[in-house]
Amino acid sequence: MTRKFAFALAPWIFTGPALLFAVVFLYLPVVFSVGLSVTDWNFIRPEANFVGLENYRRIFADPNFRDALINTLIYCVVLIPAQILVPLGLAVLLIRVRQGTVANGYKIALFLPTILAYSTAGIAWLWLFDPLNGFFNTALGWVGLPPQRWHTDPDLALWCVTIVAFWKNFGLNMLLFLAALVSIPKPILEAAALDGARPFWRFLTIELPLISPTFFFVAVTTTMGVLDDIVGAIDVLTGGGPYGQSSNILHYMYQRGLQFFQFGQASAAAVLIILLILAVTWLQFRMFEHRVHYES
Repeated sequence: MTRKFAFALAPWIFTGPALLFAVVFLYLPVVFSVGLSVTDWNFIRPEANFVGLENYRRIFADPNFRDALINTLIYCVVLIPAQILVPLGLAVLLIRVRQGTVANGYKIALFLPTILAYSTAGIAWLWLFDPLNGFFNTALGWVGLPPQRWHTDPDLALWCVTIVAFWKNFGLNMLLFLAALVSIPKPILEAAALDGARPFWRFLTIELPLISPTFFFVAVTTTMGVLDDIVGAIDVLTGGGPYGQSSNILHYMYQRGLQFFQFGQASAAAVLIILLILAVTWLQFRMFEHRVHYES
């Protein structure tokens, strides 16, 4: 009995710390956020009165939230495909670079932005975007084009944030795709080359199906993390401005909670973010999981 009990207890001993971490730092905060979203607690007052769905009504009636929601959709439509397809293309090109030193140099240069802190990278991009003496306006002057206000322009701020968020985060996906391509058995590719398969069709019909598990993993994790990726760029470059034109719903939640102490509305926004991510992730599983093939 003691031995059977030990065997039964062993899995819980090994998984217990991870489960405890998930419960304390993931599931309990979600439950707490759902509870706060139906109260008017403001962090200062000790009591929290039940207000039902009033916080949800208020944020949907707030034009700032509607602007943040539209911006979020734009960010997702632009960034999710870009952070999947561009790293995949770069990985395909890097796998064909034969020289070890040159290939490693490319990998380091392309992955370097991922390990930089936003505070460090932001200083460089603020200099590049500077309306008076920035590099981009200087370059525009060289070709006779008028200067732009870049991240201080309501029409350009969102796209400046998008560029910085993409530059900062595409490196990890590139390395994941590169590792998947390296793991493809060489005899399969050599046989396809002997049969006369051109590189493009070889990639499309052989390499891409073989790395489909990695592609699916990158698609799901990119979708789940794209909101966090943007917030760092927003904080550094624009702070959500000008006039809220570069904000997103996660930054809106941060402002409501930690700047205005409206924790009920911030929690309502957090619940909507969770539901949005769950819905998109569920759609991805429904649409693409059956296309993923795992090697036995």
